[in-house]
Amino acid sequence: MGKRIYYLNYIKYWWAYDIDEICQLYKKYNLHPQTVRQWIKNGLPTMKGKPALIYGNDLIKFLGKMNKSNKCQTEFHQMFCMKCKEGTDPYRKQVQLELKNGFVKAKAHCRNCKNIMYKSYKLDDFQKMKTHFHVVDVLELYDCAHTTVKTHFPASINIHANESGQRELF
Repeated sequence: MGKRIYYLNYIKYWWAYDIDEICQLYKKYNLHPQTVRQWIKNGLPTMKGKPALIYGNDLIKFLGKMNKSNKCQTEFHQMFCMKCKEGTDPYRKQVQLELKNGFVKAKAHCRNCKNIMYKSYKLDDFQKMKTHFHVVDVLELYDCAHTTVKTHFPASINIHANESGQRELF
């Protein structure tokens, strides 16, 4: 089984938990009590006495360190593939971009297994992205600081033979 990221907002920092209560916090992960006992052996501080009680603040610190070590660090030009379980370059460096909540969401295919990968970038990194990637499609993305209307940039503009060349000036 892969390494897991545990959400810390389930834990009350002022609360003291026993092993079963910690298992109940993460019951959607099917956390086993032996796993919590292994955490205690690996350095999770407990209060003296029986049963083993763990302060919520200590649990947050321990799981925060564990979460940080379990994350995969990728380079700017790499994305994390969920199938390969590693950071790889996109296939042919082609990405599809979309603006979501003030961030640029990049979508690409893995070079090794052709699975779809996603990565979010800051809006300020848009120019840097153009140098590293070949942008295939842009959905609701703006290349200016303030926009008034959401627009969709088409991949190509069709100009008919009977239209004048005035559109090329703009």
